[in-house]
Amino acid sequence: MDTQLVTPIKLRTPLEFDLIADFICPWSYLGKRKLERALDSLYGLPAPALRWHGLRIQTELPAAPKAWREHLATRLPDGVSVDLAQDTLSQAGRDLGIHFDFVHLKSVPDTREAHRLVKVAEREGAHGAMVDELFSAYFERGQDLADHAVLHELARGRGLEAATLAAFDDPAAGAAEVDAEEKRLRGLGVMATPNLLINGRILVPGPAEVATYVQALDQALFPSLTATEDKRLLH
Repeated sequence: MDTQLVTPIKLRTPLEFDLIADFICPWSYLGKRKLERALDSLYGLPAPALRWHGLRIQTELPAAPKAWREHLATRLPDGVSVDLAQDTLSQAGRDLGIHFDFVHLKSVPDTREAHRLVKVAEREGAHGAMVDELFSAYFERGQDLADHAVLHELARGRGLEAATLAAFDDPAAGAAEVDAEEKRLRGLGVMATPNLLINGRILVPGPAEVATYVQALDQALFPSLTATEDKRLLH
Protein backbone atom coordinates (compact mmCIF):
# COMPACT_ATOMS: atom_id res chain seq x y z
CA MET A 1 0.00 0.00 0.00
CA ASP A 2 1.34 3.40 -0.96
CA THR A 3 1.93 5.79 1.86
CA GLN A 4 1.27 9.47 1.24
CA LEU A 5 3.33 11.94 3.17
CA VAL A 6 1.52 15.15 4.01
CA THR A 7 3.53 18.09 5.19
CA PRO A 8 1.46 20.46 7.32
CA ILE A 9 1.76 24.07 6.25
CA LYS A 10 0.75 26.84 8.58
CA LEU A 11 -1.72 29.12 6.87
CA ARG A 12 -0.69 32.71 6.46
CA THR A 13 -2.54 35.37 8.36
CA PRO A 14 -4.91 37.27 6.05
CA LEU A 15 -3.89 40.84 5.33
CA GLU A 16 -5.98 43.88 6.14
CA PHE A 17 -4.79 47.39 5.40
CA ASP A 18 -5.91 50.65 6.95
CA LEU A 19 -4.36 53.57 5.07
CA ILE A 20 -4.58 57.10 6.43
CA ALA A 21 -3.80 59.51 3.61
CA ASP A 22 -4.73 62.65 1.70
CA PHE A 23 -4.90 63.34 -2.01
CA ILE A 24 -2.72 66.47 -1.80
CA CYS A 25 0.07 64.54 -0.08
CA PRO A 26 2.64 63.26 -2.60
CA TRP A 27 4.12 60.93 0.01
CA SER A 28 0.70 59.29 0.36
CA TYR A 29 0.68 58.57 -3.37
CA LEU A 30 4.23 57.20 -3.23
CA GLY A 31 3.45 55.18 -0.12
CA LYS A 32 0.49 53.44 -1.74
CA ARG A 33 2.57 52.54 -4.79
CA LYS A 34 5.47 51.32 -2.65
CA LEU A 35 3.10 49.13 -0.68
CA GLU A 36 1.82 47.66 -3.95
CA ARG A 37 5.41 47.04 -5.03
CA ALA A 38 6.05 45.23 -1.74
CA LEU A 39 2.94 43.10 -2.29
CA ASP A 40 4.38 41.97 -5.63
CA SER A 41 6.86 39.88 -3.64
CA LEU A 42 4.04 37.81 -2.15
CA TYR A 43 2.76 34.90 -4.20
CA GLY A 44 -0.49 33.00 -3.93
CA LEU A 45 -2.29 35.60 -1.88
CA PRO A 46 -5.47 37.37 -2.99
CA ALA A 47 -5.28 41.15 -3.20
CA PRO A 48 -5.87 42.52 0.31
CA ALA A 49 -8.79 44.85 0.86
CA LEU A 50 -7.89 48.48 1.45
CA ARG A 51 -9.71 50.48 4.08
CA TRP A 52 -9.24 54.14 3.19
CA HIS A 53 -9.20 56.74 5.96
CA GLY A 54 -9.15 60.28 4.63
CA LEU A 55 -7.34 62.84 6.75
CA ARG A 56 -7.16 66.32 5.27
CA ILE A 57 -3.78 67.97 5.67
CA GLN A 58 -5.27 71.38 5.06
CA THR A 59 -8.45 71.92 7.06
CA GLU A 60 -8.30 75.66 7.68
CA LEU A 61 -8.66 77.05 4.18
CA PRO A 62 -7.65 80.68 3.56
CA ALA A 63 -9.90 83.07 1.64
CA ALA A 64 -7.73 82.46 -1.43
CA PRO A 65 -6.51 78.91 -2.17
CA LYS A 66 -2.95 78.29 -1.03
CA ALA A 67 -0.41 77.92 -3.82
CA TRP A 68 1.10 74.44 -4.25
CA ARG A 69 4.69 75.55 -3.64
CA GLU A 70 3.68 77.41 -0.49
CA HIS A 71 1.82 74.35 0.75
CA LEU A 72 4.74 72.00 0.04
CA ALA A 73 7.16 74.33 1.82
CA THR A 74 5.19 73.94 5.06
CA ARG A 75 5.75 70.17 4.97
CA LEU A 76 9.51 70.17 4.46
CA PRO A 77 12.30 70.00 7.05
CA ASP A 78 14.46 73.05 7.56
CA GLY A 79 17.07 73.41 4.85
CA VAL A 80 15.15 71.47 2.20
CA SER A 81 14.01 73.65 -0.69
CA VAL A 82 10.81 73.17 -2.64
CA ASP A 83 12.77 72.61 -5.85
CA LEU A 84 14.90 69.89 -4.27
CA ALA A 85 11.83 68.23 -2.76
CA GLN A 86 10.03 68.23 -6.09
CA ASP A 87 13.05 66.78 -7.89
CA THR A 88 13.35 64.04 -5.27
CA LEU A 89 9.62 63.25 -5.41
CA SER A 90 9.67 63.18 -9.20
CA GLN A 91 12.54 60.68 -9.28
CA ALA A 92 10.87 58.48 -6.69
CA GLY A 93 7.65 58.67 -8.67
CA ARG A 94 9.26 57.66 -11.96
CA ASP A 95 10.63 54.53 -10.33
CA LEU A 96 7.04 53.62 -9.38
CA GLY A 97 5.27 54.65 -12.56
CA ILE A 98 4.05 58.00 -11.21
CA HIS A 99 4.59 61.09 -13.35
CA PHE A 100 4.34 64.05 -11.01
CA ASP A 101 3.55 67.27 -12.89
CA PHE A 102 4.34 69.90 -10.29
CA VAL A 103 4.59 72.66 -12.90
CA HIS A 104 0.85 72.59 -13.48
CA LEU A 105 -0.12 72.38 -9.80
CA LYS A 106 -1.25 75.89 -9.04
CA SER A 107 -3.42 75.74 -5.95
CA VAL A 108 -4.17 73.25 -3.19
CA PRO A 109 -7.82 72.14 -3.04
CA ASP A 110 -9.92 71.18 -0.07
CA THR A 111 -10.09 67.38 -0.43
CA ARG A 112 -13.22 66.80 1.65
CA GLU A 113 -15.36 66.12 -1.45
CA ALA A 114 -12.76 63.73 -2.83
CA HIS A 115 -12.78 61.76 0.43
CA ARG A 116 -16.58 61.75 0.33
CA LEU A 117 -16.47 60.30 -3.18
CA VAL A 118 -14.24 57.46 -1.96
CA LYS A 119 -16.67 56.79 0.89
CA VAL A 120 -19.59 56.62 -1.56
CA ALA A 121 -17.61 54.44 -4.01
CA GLU A 122 -16.91 52.02 -1.16
CA ARG A 123 -20.56 50.97 -1.30
CA GLU A 124 -19.90 49.10 -4.56
CA GLY A 125 -16.34 48.08 -3.69
CA ALA A 126 -14.83 50.56 -6.15
CA HIS A 127 -12.99 52.77 -3.64
CA GLY A 128 -9.55 51.30 -4.39
CA ALA A 129 -9.75 52.19 -8.07
CA MET A 130 -11.21 55.59 -7.19
CA VAL A 131 -8.30 56.36 -4.86
CA ASP A 132 -5.81 55.69 -7.68
CA GLU A 133 -7.81 57.87 -10.06
CA LEU A 134 -7.95 60.80 -7.64
CA PHE A 135 -4.22 60.73 -6.91
CA SER A 136 -3.45 60.63 -10.63
CA ALA A 137 -5.98 63.35 -11.45
CA TYR A 138 -4.35 65.80 -9.07
CA PHE A 139 -0.64 65.04 -9.26
CA GLU A 140 -0.35 63.93 -12.89
CA ARG A 141 -3.05 66.02 -14.58
CA GLY A 142 -3.50 68.98 -12.24
CA GLN A 143 -7.28 68.60 -11.91
CA ASP A 144 -9.24 70.38 -9.18
CA LEU A 145 -10.36 67.85 -6.58
CA ALA A 146 -12.59 70.43 -4.92
CA ASP A 147 -14.74 70.75 -8.05
CA HIS A 148 -17.79 68.48 -7.81
CA ALA A 149 -18.20 68.35 -11.59
CA VAL A 150 -14.59 67.19 -12.00
CA LEU A 151 -15.05 64.51 -9.35
CA HIS A 152 -18.31 63.33 -10.92
CA GLU A 153 -16.61 62.99 -14.30
CA LEU A 154 -13.69 61.06 -12.77
CA ALA A 155 -16.14 58.69 -11.09
CA ARG A 156 -18.09 58.20 -14.30
CA GLY A 157 -14.85 57.55 -16.19
CA ARG A 158 -13.97 54.85 -13.69
CA GLY A 159 -17.26 53.14 -14.44
CA LEU A 160 -19.02 53.70 -11.14
CA GLU A 161 -22.64 52.58 -11.16
CA ALA A 162 -25.41 55.07 -11.89
CA ALA A 163 -26.77 54.66 -8.37
CA THR A 164 -23.36 55.51 -6.91
CA LEU A 165 -23.03 58.58 -9.10
CA ALA A 166 -26.50 59.70 -8.05
CA ALA A 167 -25.62 59.19 -4.40
CA PHE A 168 -22.47 61.28 -4.77
CA ASP A 169 -24.55 64.11 -6.23
CA ASP A 170 -26.32 64.30 -2.86
CA PRO A 171 -24.02 66.49 -0.70
CA ALA A 172 -25.11 64.63 2.42
CA ALA A 173 -24.08 61.19 1.16
CA GLY A 174 -21.02 60.05 3.08
CA ALA A 175 -20.41 63.51 4.52
CA ALA A 176 -21.12 62.62 8.14
CA GLU A 177 -18.89 59.54 7.86
CA VAL A 178 -15.98 61.57 6.43
CA ASP A 179 -16.27 64.23 9.13
CA ALA A 180 -16.62 61.69 11.94
CA GLU A 181 -13.61 59.70 10.75
CA GLU A 182 -11.42 62.78 10.52
CA LYS A 183 -12.50 63.86 14.02
CA ARG A 184 -11.75 60.37 15.39
CA LEU A 185 -8.28 60.27 13.83
CA ARG A 186 -7.36 63.69 15.17
CA GLY A 187 -8.70 62.65 18.55
CA LEU A 188 -6.27 59.73 18.45
CA GLY A 189 -3.42 62.16 17.80
CA VAL A 190 -2.98 61.41 14.10
CA MET A 191 -1.98 64.68 12.46
CA ALA A 192 0.05 63.72 9.38
CA THR A 193 -0.09 61.46 6.35
CA PRO A 194 0.56 58.78 5.30
CA ASN A 195 0.15 56.14 8.00
CA LEU A 196 -0.42 52.44 7.31
CA LEU A 197 -1.82 49.95 9.79
CA ILE A 198 -1.56 46.26 8.88
CA ASN A 199 -3.90 43.77 10.55
CA GLY A 200 -4.71 46.32 13.21
CA ARG A 201 -1.39 45.90 14.99
CA ILE A 202 1.60 46.78 12.80
CA LEU A 203 2.00 50.49 12.16
CA VAL A 204 4.17 51.92 9.38
CA PRO A 205 4.20 55.67 10.04
CA GLY A 206 5.10 58.29 7.49
CA PRO A 207 6.65 57.72 4.08
CA ALA A 208 8.51 54.40 4.02
CA GLU A 209 10.65 52.48 1.56
CA VAL A 210 9.55 49.28 -0.19
CA ALA A 211 11.87 47.22 2.03
CA THR A 212 10.15 48.60 5.13
CA TYR A 213 6.75 47.57 3.81
CA VAL A 214 8.12 44.10 2.96
CA GLN A 215 9.39 43.72 6.52
CA ALA A 216 6.04 44.85 7.92
CA LEU A 217 4.21 42.36 5.69
CA ASP A 218 6.50 39.60 6.93
CA GLN A 219 5.62 40.47 10.51
CA ALA A 220 1.92 40.45 9.70
CA LEU A 221 1.97 37.17 7.75
CA PHE A 222 4.36 35.27 10.01
CA PRO A 223 3.86 36.68 13.54
CA SER A 224 5.48 33.62 15.15
CA LEU A 225 8.83 34.20 13.46
CA THR A 226 11.46 36.08 15.40
CA ALA A 227 13.17 39.16 14.08
CA THR A 228 16.50 37.32 13.98
CA GLU A 229 15.40 34.77 11.39
CA ASP A 230 16.67 35.16 7.85
CA LYS A 231 14.14 37.25 5.92
CA ARG A 232 15.19 35.52 2.70
CA LEU A 233 13.31 32.46 3.87
CA LEU A 234 9.99 34.29 3.90
CA HIS A 235 9.50 34.79 0.18
